[in-house]
Amino acid sequence: MKMPKSIFFHLFSMVDQALKFPQLKKGETGIQVGFDMNSATTSDLFEMSRRVGKNGMVIGIDPDEWNHEIAKALIKKQNYSNIKLVQCGTFSEVTKATFLFGKKASWSQLGNIPIDETVDFSGRKTEIQLETLDNIINKLNIDVKRIGHVNITNNGAEYFTLKGFEKGLSSASNLALTVIAGRYDSSGIIDGKPDYEVILEYLASLGFKTKFKRIHQNFWWGFCVKLIINRQWVFNRKNYGVIFATKGKKRIPFYQSFS
Repeated sequence: MKMPKSIFFHLFSMVDQALKFPQLKKGETGIQVGFDMNSATTSDLFEMSRRVGKNGMVIGIDPDEWNHEIAKALIKKQNYSNIKLVQCGTFSEVTKATFLFGKKASWSQLGNIPIDETVDFSGRKTEIQLETLDNIINKLNIDVKRIGHVNITNNGAEYFTLKGFEKGLSSASNLALTVIAGRYDSSGIIDGKPDYEVILEYLASLGFKTKFKRIHQNFWWGFCVKLIINRQWVFNRKNYGVIFATKGKKRIPFYQSFS
């Protein structure tokens, strides 16, 4: 007898959020930079929301209007009262940039950083506002000390987003981060060095403990999700990865993964 999809995705999401955000606690604030609504059921935005509970808060930041429309509809339909959406891009400074739309929403990226050569773009583009994460947090009157986890997945702009969060990163006492990095094309290079090396050095200078893993080094991400669910062989192939970072009382569990 086949398991109904709704039950499968519910069980998948329960495991997924526990492995991705193990240090995000009830009542804390989670920040999701870049939320892809192609897989809305298991979106990090909603998984974070379930982790923090009704007394917590999740801030979802993304420049793509389509992602916001889908997210708003789901928030209303399922009565997520603890999610606030911000439509803009994030960068190291307040400015504007061209936003390049990918053929999939998850492929879209900023035009002022090296282009990801591994994805296809639709040819559609628009000008968007870029804000620093520090400014967004200040405008929303969020207490940095209540932020438990920040997840940054914005297609090559991760390092620049962290630079625009330097005040928060420096003042936070207990904080966990996950940052996508390690792409093998030019979008994964910063000043001639692999982006994950630059990011690891930067976070270490701010007092964070860090770890970098590629897809195939994560059992959940590389084997369970990519191989069993997506039917994609990622072992012995060039794959990007994720940086886990913690500060204060937060720790990096050995089982922490990503999807």
